[in-house]
Amino acid sequence: MKVEGPRGPQGASPGKRNAGVAAPGFAAPAVGGPQRAQGPGAVQATPAIDAVLALQDDGQAGRRARQSRRGSKVLDALERLRIGLLRGRAEGGLESELEALGADRAETGDPALDDALREIDTRAAVELAKLRQSRGRPR
Repeated sequence: MKVEGPRGPQGASPGKRNAGVAAPGFAAPAVGGPQRAQGPGAVQATPAIDAVLALQDDGQAGRRARQSRRGSKVLDALERLRIGLLRGRAEGGLESELEALGADRAETGDPALDDALREIDTRAAVELAKLRQSRGRPR
């Protein structure tokens, strides 16, 4: 069996021609002289699936990073609270800071990170309740 290279376009097969008769519904343009065919328009590249997936993943990675930073800030605030309690006086702004950090909670999509953040938030809620109770404020 002989393998041949690609073949170019084949010419139209000779057939019945109706010279000077246009197909129904077709009218030649009224412009005089032959017209030049226009070149191909600008081709728009479609985004690669990898790029789309990367953008979606970036949202999830960004959410994980934000929540990780939030968890670190909560742990830092809890550490400052511990040091303050050991000294006999906690910082005044820790209560509002812990409240604000607790309100910014969101799921990350990573089960292990979400579990760790829930534990941090639980500990912060307990310490916040203790702090409020020691100051005589209701929960």
